[in-house]
Order: sequence, then C-alpha cells, then structure tokens
Amino acid sequence: MITIDMLKVTFMRKPMWFRNILIPAVLMAWASFGAAQTPVDKWLQDDTPALPVSGKAVEWKFAHPAPPVSHLPPVWQKGLDWLARKTNGELSIKMYGSGSLYGMTGGFKALRAGVADMGTCYTVAEAKGFELFKTFQLPFTAPSNPYLTARIINELMADGLSEEFTRRGVYPAHVMPVRPLTLMSKTPIRKPEDLKGKKVVSFMNAPGAAQDLGYSQVRIPFPEIYSALQQGVVDAVVWVDMGFIPFKIYEQAKYYTELDIAPATMETCMNRRSFDRLDKPVKQLVHDFHQKIALAVVQRTEDFAKSAHETLRAEGVEIIKFNQEQKQLWREAFAPAVERWLDKCSDAGKDCRALVKKIDKLANKYSKLSNTELMQMAIEQPVQGIIKF
Repeated sequence: MITIDMLKVTFMRKPMWFRNILIPAVLMAWASFGAAQTPVDKWLQDDTPALPVSGKAVEWKFAHPAPPVSHLPPVWQKGLDWLARKTNGELSIKMYGSGSLYGMTGGFKALRAGVADMGTCYTVAEAKGFELFKTFQLPFTAPSNPYLTARIINELMADGLSEEFTRRGVYPAHVMPVRPLTLMSKTPIRKPEDLKGKKVVSFMNAPGAAQDLGYSQVRIPFPEIYSALQQGVVDAVVWVDMGFIPFKIYEQAKYYTELDIAPATMETCMNRRSFDRLDKPVKQLVHDFHQKIALAVVQRTEDFAKSAHETLRAEGVEIIKFNQEQKQLWREAFAPAVERWLDKCSDAGKDCRALVKKIDKLANKYSKLSNTELMQMAIEQPVQGIIKF
C-alpha cells in the first residue's frame, strides 16, 4: 500500500523545480482522493432551479483585483454559475478580474457609482470608518478558525454591523475570513523581542504596535515584497499563506512563525440600486448565497494551507510553532495596540468593547461545532437580516 510518507520520500529525491510543482499538487490530490464531499461541495454542485421562470433577465458585473493565478476566481466562478442555474439563467454575473474595472482601493466608491454591481470592497484600504468591523482584524480578538469567524461575522452583521457598509452607500455581500495572518522572516522570530529593529511589511490592524515592539512598519504593494526582501529593504512580512506561496516569499525568507495573530478578511459589496431592482425571491436567493460562497472560499484557502506547509518544508523553511505560554507572551505584547484601537473606537462614538464581548460569546456558543457542522449551518440556516428588504 502506497502512503503519503512514501510519496514524500520519492519526490524529495527529484530536482528542486520538480518538487516545487509536484509535491503540493500530489499531496493535495492524494489527501482528497476518496474523501467525502463537504456540505459546501454538494451545495456548489446543486443544479436544481430554485425559482420559476419570470422572463426578467438581469446582467451584473462582478469586479475584483485578483490576478488570473489567484485561487479565488475559480471559486467565485462556481458560485456565479450556481446563481445562474438557480435562477434559470435570469441572473447572470460576468466576472471582471485583475483590476480591470477598479483596483484594491476605491471599491466602495466604484460600487456606489455603479462601475460594477458586485465586487471587492476591502475595508483595510479605507483610512476612516469601519471601526467596528475592523475590530475583527485586531490581534488575537477573533477565533483562529475562519469557519467559526465567518458565522460570527454574519450574525453580528445582522445585529447592526452592516450599517457601517450601508452608510457608505453599498450593501455588504460576502465577507471571507481566511487563515490568520502569520509571519515570514529572513532571521528567526521566536519571541516579541526578536522583532526589535526589524523592518516589517505588515497588513495587520495593530495601531502603535511597531513602536511598542520596536520594529518599523512598511507598507508596499504585494508584487514588491519579494524584491524588497531580496534587496534587504525589509526583513519580514506579516501576511497569509495565499500570499507567501504564489509570490514565492519562501525563496527569500526561510523562517515561518505561526503567529496566528488575526484573521485576514476579504470583503465584497453590492450596488444598492442593482440589488433593490431584483424581485424579492431573487433578493432572498442572493442574500443567502453570499454566506455560502464565503465558506467555499474559506474551504479553498484552508485546503491550500495544507499544501502550503508542504511547500515551505520542501524549500527548507523552518516552521516555528508556539505552546500556550509562548502564545500568551505574544498576546501581551500586542495588548496595548488592541486597547488603543478600542479607545479610538469609543472616540468615534462606537462601542468596540461591547463588540469584543459579543465575539467572545458567539465563539463560546459555536466552539464545539465541527467545520462540517458550521458549513451545514450556513447552507441550511443562513443568518437573516444582514440586508433589509
């Protein structure tokens, strides 16, 4: 009987270029071979029309900045195909990727103006507002399990969090929390003090943490991170696996520190006029669809993470893990930054401290559910009231 370990040994004897391509692909295929389909897989394959033919055809544009090599567009396309089947082709959505309609920034303005009917609207690119929503992005505030965080976000969206989006003139669509931000570096980072004096590309929401821990925060576009590491302009990057692997950060940074500091969130929104013009049954279908497609993206990123770690090991990257005591040291190091954000939130007239308590309460409520059960809940019991219609 051939085992995964036997496959690893076989491929590790091959040249580096061969291993880089084959190991992740083979291991992922082998792991999924014969495995039972998840509730999300079954949902995406459902081809039974849900609505009667109305004769009213609607065409939408869906815009995002992801390049063709990204793992997200294929998942999104499956979801758009599902919507077309369920509406008998009367709601068709064409995807416009690679920033062809707008880039990573400006999503709210573009969607509000009708440049697209649906698309990405990254809150991380917004300098003002979204104090409540960005609380999810604070260090060690939300659960590290993105399936659980997705459910919590949806429930809190229906509990008033969606107002931060509607005030910007759009409706929230789907929010995709992915595996928490972690760190890759040119020298090992094992404790908070190791960051002192380092130049760090960071995509986390941790106001003042650079001053607290003694590192310099650098903001540069994704494609420039590799060359910045190569040239010594930066020493480390706080990012996610779906960035580390495609951009080959492991060629320049040989240490991977599992910080699990905060979930990265990717947000999408809808043009309000486009949604309001839909018939009510279609509105309901679209409203519920967003919670399900978000979990399809989460599932894809989680599957990717499994192969990502295999790639890192094959490239000679040291993966640094922490016990509970070490994790607590990191929590304490970032605690002042969290408090500063909560104070800023209060100054803006919002109660982020109350939101943190709600996050904790919901995390405890659903903590015993498996990922499969969380997926099934989103499909069978999607949260209602995120958009009022």
